[in-house]
Amino acid sequence: MAEKFAVSPQEKQSADWNADDQDLLAATLSATPAQRLAWLEEILHLAYASGALKPRRFISKEEWEAMGSSNL
Repeated sequence: MAEKFAVSPQEKQSADWNADDQDLLAATLSATPAQRLAWLEEILHLAYASGALKPRRFISKEEWEAMGSSNL
């Protein structure tokens, strides 16, 4: 009688995650630039809505130049 080895739930989950990772990689690599920009816009909207990113204010040319000269 052949021995049957039981697959632990952790090993099964690992195999499932590997398949999911491969699917995600394939979808990412086959995405068009327009799709990638759409994903980025969606993530930015989500980040702003959740508070993970704070809206930035525009700075004046003088402020920009002052920041550049202080880094020298």
